Amino acid sequence: MKKYPTRRIYVVIAIVALWATAIGARLCFLHVVHSADYKQRAERQQQRTFELTPQRGIIYDRNKNELAVSVKVDSIFAVPDEIDDPTATAATLSTLLGVPRDELSQKLQMQRSFVWIKRKVNVAESIALARRKLPGIYFQKEHHRFYPKREMAAHVLGYVNIDEEGMGGLEYRYNRSVRGETGRAVIMSDARGRSFNSVEQPPAPGANLITTIDENIQYILEKEIAEAAAKTRPKGLSIIAMSPSTGEILGMANYPTFNPNEYARSPQNWSNHAVSQTYEPGSTFKIVTVASAIEEGLATPTDLIDCQMGSIVVFGRLIHDHKPFGLLTVKQIVEKSSDVGAIKLGLRLGDERFATYIDRLGFGKPTNIDLPGEERGLTKPASHWTKSSIGSIAMGQEIGVTPLQIIRMVSVIANGGILYEPYIVKRIEHPQRGVLSETTPHGERVISADTAAKLQDMLEVVVTHGTATAGKLDGYTAAGKTGTAQKIDETGRYSKTKFVASFAGFAPASNPVIAIIVVIDGPAGPHMGGQVAAPLFKKVAEPILRYMSVPPDVPSYAPQYTVKNEKPRLTVAAVYDRRRSLQPVSTVVIHRRYSGDGGDFGDITIPDFHGKSLRQVTEECLKAGLRLQSAGSGAAVEQMPPPGASVRVGARVQVRFSTRASQR
Repeated sequence: MKKYPTRRIYVVIAIVALWATAIGARLCFLHVVHSADYKQRAERQQQRTFELTPQRGIIYDRNKNELAVSVKVDSIFAVPDEIDDPTATAATLSTLLGVPRDELSQKLQMQRSFVWIKRKVNVAESIALARRKLPGIYFQKEHHRFYPKREMAAHVLGYVNIDEEGMGGLEYRYNRSVRGETGRAVIMSDARGRSFNSVEQPPAPGANLITTIDENIQYILEKEIAEAAAKTRPKGLSIIAMSPSTGEILGMANYPTFNPNEYARSPQNWSNHAVSQTYEPGSTFKIVTVASAIEEGLATPTDLIDCQMGSIVVFGRLIHDHKPFGLLTVKQIVEKSSDVGAIKLGLRLGDERFATYIDRLGFGKPTNIDLPGEERGLTKPASHWTKSSIGSIAMGQEIGVTPLQIIRMVSVIANGGILYEPYIVKRIEHPQRGVLSETTPHGERVISADTAAKLQDMLEVVVTHGTATAGKLDGYTAAGKTGTAQKIDETGRYSKTKFVASFAGFAPASNPVIAIIVVIDGPAGPHMGGQVAAPLFKKVAEPILRYMSVPPDVPSYAPQYTVKNEKPRLTVAAVYDRRRSLQPVSTVVIHRRYSGDGGDFGDITIPDFHGKSLRQVTEECLKAGLRLQSAGSGAAVEQMPPPGASVRVGARVQVRFSTRASQR
């Protein structure tokens, strides 16, 4: 009888041992053999990792005014498992966020622990959704790119997509430097199925760009380009303002333009035609022809050339001038823009030498500007020229150029013979690591200083007595060349109704500090470069020179300024910014008095800028000859010097703007 309990104990032990062995084997199977697999499955059920967009670096103008910034906004996501009624929730979200209901309903019924509902919502949407307190709907802070000046320098700055990746302009070109490093956040579920998130790796900010763009010069270009487009109704219009002695781009504007804050609305306007438009330059290319002939010692400004009363036959091809000319000096050929005279100079050069100078002056290859989408132009080696090609190229046909290539070539004349590489980003600075890189002007001599000086004198006469008298500046000497090029039509021939009008020049002619090119593609009505492009040069060059505090170099010109407050009226600034407000604003009208004694500038009374927008303040400063240094956005809240102070022309005025003031 005593043996039975002992046997039972052994049986129990054996059973427990087998049970423990089975459990151990199962645990070994789960934790050793398939540990990684089950761990991954558990993590997929309990947590989801998603990226946090970093704060992109700020893009500044040359005076540290903000052109592009990053702000924190709310993004909306959902945890479908926590939503009891996906259909009702989808209907509510659709009403509040403007997302299609079917799309939301499909997302909310997914077997996932995380789905984006809408990223980077505006403040009104965020507040409205927060008030509803919908189960399973959560907020996540993300960085959003914001362009406080809206359309200003849109083609230069570019834009970014929803993931903060640069997609155009400087945003694309410097994306790796500006974007920063992506962070990571984890959405986790506890044992009761409640979700919470934690940041595993915070995002690192990107580097800042300090550009060569001057906000005030850029504003001048864009204001005048908008007015010119309204008058000429062109297919496109581009203006570049450049420092001829460094290659720095001070301003670059195009029409039509777009708002990078809402870039998806106008994809047809994304292209930066100032660097990507290839066109036949027409008579502006005669600068290359004349400079090459003078540099080679084949002509002097005073040489007489028979222009054969406006016609010439070049290897069987008859070419007519725009009007008949007889004997002209080389200087007069440039002044009157004689095609026959330019062709005869080209024939003196010959194909090979002419092609060498075309290449030396930067045509047929990229300028290497730090912007995406640059075209190299269209040139052919001399071996591929036809016999009559030299006649066409000498007057600006059979060759394709970009506006940037032409202004670069004109700058060679302005600076004494140096071909500079144009650039826009002056410095890259990281918030923690300091200056990462800095651009220094890089140029090489392509023609002699003597040749450049002779061309400067010739191009000045073009403005004073030649085809560009409409571009003559008040108080400043200027030099440049007009161009009117026929476009190729659908038949492959030169059109008699479609033209590209242009003017490229610099000022003051006595000591150039600014080079400007105006290219108008397909103007309606008057189409000659001297009729439409030269006047636009005048409109932008004069305020730019005053803003830069360049003293007038015409002795008979000594403007004095007085400030007079007039009754409220609708100004250019209000029209230009009509999306924000169509209310009349007070303007400052400048009355200019001329004296012949070469006296000094008079004093200027600082206006009261409080409550005015940046555009209104900028326009008033430009009219008064003041240099504006702005900070922030919205309405003006502080200024220094104070209203009523007397300052000299060219004085700097500091104005701080705030969105709080504009919302009152």
